Amino acid sequence: IKFECRDCQVYYGDTHAIKDVSVDLEDKTVTAFIGPSGCGKSTFLRCLNRMNDTIDGCRVTGDIFMDEVNINSGKIDVVPLRAQVGMVFQKPNPFPKSIYENVAYGLRIQL
Repeated sequence: IKFECRDCQVYYGDTHAIKDVSVDLEDKTVTAFIGPSGCGKSTFLRCLNRMNDTIDGCRVTGDIFMDEVNINSGKIDVVPLRAQVGMVFQKPNPFPKSIYENVAYGLRIQL
């Protein structure tokens, strides 16, 4: 198991956006989250790389383990976590550079 999520809750201020999500995600498999717009798919996926930390008023509770390490503990550095757990967003948000430079950017920062 790559990810073990237990009783994951997400709040935006007083709004309880995600309630009691518990799921195991296997390593080296393809998993799809399917549902209508606004049901919490992207919000949950942002929990896996702590991108919700960047949203003011957002709070995540519950346990999320990646490789048996709780990523919500205060001991985790989010920079290497986000390097391991990437996201492809539905709406593109390119840097103000050429298409080539946008595509090459990810490879360049790894060197």
